[in-house]
Amino acid sequence: MDDLLTRCAHAGIPVAPPSDAAVHAGTAKLSRQAPLDEVHAREVTVAARTAGMSDDARVVMVPRLRAWQRPHRGGDVWRTPLPPWGMRLAKLLRAVRRAVGDAELLVEWADDGRRCRLVAVRTP
Repeated sequence: MDDLLTRCAHAGIPVAPPSDAAVHAGTAKLSRQAPLDEVHAREVTVAARTAGMSDDARVVMVPRLRAWQRPHRGGDVWRTPLPPWGMRLAKLLRAVRRAVGDAELLVEWADDGRRCRLVAVRTP
């Protein structure tokens, strides 16, 4: 795991400690074959924790971006617009694929409302 995270950090991908102040966080499953990445996201703010909503995981299908693509639509049937953190995450996942290669990966991430950062990368 540390080797993959180190490779991503050397490629210029922002890496955050798990205790970083985040608004959204979760995991993403990257697959070689699938055109979509399955993302499990949750709100991790203090307000969400006190309301008991921090355990509510939202599943979002994020499209796998090519070099020229912009991340603005989700992978569902209705092509629902991605939330801002989903757009930042799609760019982060594209950068991880560039750094590590096209492999089966489990990516942990955190988004602070302005920037999406990598927390951990490992093989499933």
